[in-house]
Amino acid sequence: MNSLKIKFIWFVFFISPFCYSQNDSTAVESKDILDVIRKIFKKDDSISKQRKLAFSLLPVPVGANNSNGLVVSFLTTFYLDENHETTNMSQVSFSPYFSFNKQFVFPIQSYIYTKENKWNFIGDYRYLIYPQLTYGLGNHNTTDEMSNLDYQQWRFYQFVTRKVVGNYRLGIGFLYDNYQNISEESYIDEETDYVKYMNGDFSDETSFGFAFQGLYDSRKNIINPEEGLYVEADLRINTSGVDGNKWQSLYFDARKYHSFSKTKHRVWASRAFYWSTFGGKPHYLDLPSIGWDRDGKTGRGFTKNRYRSNALIYLETEYRTDITRNGFLGAVFFGNISSVSQLDTYKFDKWHPAVGTGIRIKWNKKNNSNLALDYGVSKNDWSLRLGLTENF
Repeated sequence: MNSLKIKFIWFVFFISPFCYSQNDSTAVESKDILDVIRKIFKKDDSISKQRKLAFSLLPVPVGANNSNGLVVSFLTTFYLDENHETTNMSQVSFSPYFSFNKQFVFPIQSYIYTKENKWNFIGDYRYLIYPQLTYGLGNHNTTDEMSNLDYQQWRFYQFVTRKVVGNYRLGIGFLYDNYQNISEESYIDEETDYVKYMNGDFSDETSFGFAFQGLYDSRKNIINPEEGLYVEADLRINTSGVDGNKWQSLYFDARKYHSFSKTKHRVWASRAFYWSTFGGKPHYLDLPSIGWDRDGKTGRGFTKNRYRSNALIYLETEYRTDITRNGFLGAVFFGNISSVSQLDTYKFDKWHPAVGTGIRIKWNKKNNSNLALDYGVSKNDWSLRLGLTENF
């Protein structure tokens, strides 16, 4: 790693502020898209102001670097207790996606706290029909597409943690992935990395396992945090892999937030993410890959699945700010750097930086959700992302 990259990593995670606070609120009188609609139609919304649930719905066409389609994003936030000081916000989202490349994705994700945060439930359930471009494994990464890998996937992940003390939690998780109808269209003359790694095996595969999870979460607003710290560490033990071999994985995700103002939205956010497999040979589709973390939010500036190997490091920092005084319009500026290891090693030789910016429109001020549109660019690649939550 050259000196410039070392300085970038130092800036992201050591120069950025490390103050801790439990307060996610701001004193700015905000306006959201519902206020605009009510003003246009002069409609009184006194009934909706009394609702305990906050809904957000976003049906829009979306374009990216390798696909175009339609995403319908449904987000709801709620509290399972009247006391919001002792019980954190919960979230359930459903964002089906349809692309002209014949990708169909039906994901449901949940992050739920019970009364006084005694129990926490993190869920990831999805069904995918997902032809995806491949670019090679590890350092054998090509500029042009290597193949189009097509498959169907069922996923059921459920984590359950219990409060130990304060914001510290311990728990377990159950992980199920099923891959069906795997096929590949090669764009090169020699064997693809999928064929080499899987020894030409295109049969269906089921990966089942369990995990031990340690969690620290001091955020109050989980979809648009302004203060707090989030640290998750999972040791995952899988019962099946290539040729029936068992394998394990380590999943580590740390996020830090600091607000520079009590009256305006001025937030610095940083993230460190590590994911690796060891002790066996997982299926090709179970290998760590950019854009395939649980939330699918790593790799702004890159095509999803652009880099894949047995270990992945991802570092990102972002500055979030209001543009208008009422918080209706905002902007973000971000940078990230990532690397995958040489296959079957844990050596990180090649690093891939990206930078970008995004616009924010206040979608629902009750849960502080934003319409988020981000454009990222890297060497020979770019991405355009749309959603209702912050990237992390």
